Amino acid sequence: MRRAAVATRRQENSGGSKRGGVVLVLVAMFLSAAAPRVFADGFPRPAAYEPAVDFWVSIFATYSGNQVVLHDSKHLGVVYEVLDFRHLADESGRLDTSDRRLRKKAVESAEKRIAATLRRLHKYGGQPPDMTRAEARIRDRVRQLPGKNRYRDAARRVRSQSGLQERFAAGLVRQSGYLDEMEAIFRGRGLPTELVYMPLVESCFDVDAWSKVGAAGVWQFMPATGRQYLKINSAVDERRDPIRATEAAAEHLRRDYEALGTWPLAITAYNHGRGGMQKAMRRHGSDFEAMVREYRGRRFGFASRNFYWEFLAAVEVARNSEAHFGVQPKLQAPRSREVKLRRPMRLTDAAKHVGASREDLIAMNPAFLRRVRYGVDRIPRGYRVRVPRSASDVALALARRNSGREVSTEEEPRIVVHKVSRGQTLGGIARRY
Repeated sequence: MRRAAVATRRQENSGGSKRGGVVLVLVAMFLSAAAPRVFADGFPRPAAYEPAVDFWVSIFATYSGNQVVLHDSKHLGVVYEVLDFRHLADESGRLDTSDRRLRKKAVESAEKRIAATLRRLHKYGGQPPDMTRAEARIRDRVRQLPGKNRYRDAARRVRSQSGLQERFAAGLVRQSGYLDEMEAIFRGRGLPTELVYMPLVESCFDVDAWSKVGAAGVWQFMPATGRQYLKINSAVDERRDPIRATEAAAEHLRRDYEALGTWPLAITAYNHGRGGMQKAMRRHGSDFEAMVREYRGRRFGFASRNFYWEFLAAVEVARNSEAHFGVQPKLQAPRSREVKLRRPMRLTDAAKHVGASREDLIAMNPAFLRRVRYGVDRIPRGYRVRVPRSASDVALALARRNSGREVSTEEEPRIVVHKVSRGQTLGGIARRY
């Protein structure tokens, strides 16, 4: 396999001051004529896109969240420089508000500087007078690209990408407790088990992940798509449950594959939509490489164009995690069994009946939303609750109320509406109720 050649040059802060100059790491990544590789289950890795896969491998496994890679958005093998803000972070890796502003300004300034250099190179045909070393390095990265207007075109494609090393490594640890069951779900449907690593691309396996457009959970289902397979209401949102969301994702990917015919198309459809991919296929057929290279759909942007390469990189990093991150802890998912509720039930009552704590049931049932967790809503009738495997006579216990009184399925929880008066505080209102 071709590996990227990396040369680094560090520009140290003067005097070691926290607010000294931003460290720059210059990276050169070169194309090669490596033969295409294919995963066992039909995931082609074209030689022409090796630089793209290697770029994402470096984002997932090499670069910190406090490093920002400045690169060409079309030719990902062209990396201009890396801004390093790790010296500004606290022990937890976080930047304070002022340092986040500093980071944003530094990235914007670097993007403008690189674009201006590329326009200057275009103006002088790649040989500007009094060319600086920085300009020469940028020229050397771009002059291998096709087209006589390569510098001008590259100036429009300067993009920044933060590293994900810490988040990706943490995601692998979080996934470890679910991995065997996830692989069994895909294997049982005759699907490639490599697909279990897609949530690392979607969310770094963050159960609590919510996107600004409403996608949720490790698989980042949108509400409309999620409702085709999962329960989503004010009480429970199964998009937050890694196993139930995996069952839904397996079925969704199976349908995409049957409709589109290849895994590169089906995997990209998870990001771009099945209809969007069918529209692209009307122009390019099943030629995925041509689609990535030439398709100009309105919503087929950087994320969709790169989703498959990110997936290949995630598989590579996950399957070689020890080489990238060292030995990591393996989590054990709670041992549980499922019981289908015949009637609605409060979380505290369910916990009492099965001899578990409220926190244990929440951990086993991450789909429970705040209204269930805090007793405003009951767990809905018909919901398959996970309970400790050791619980005795669980089905009988969960079928009745704590008091033994039968509960009408139409009974609604009592909700109190409080109109806030001037001078009242949140703490005072909480004490009142």
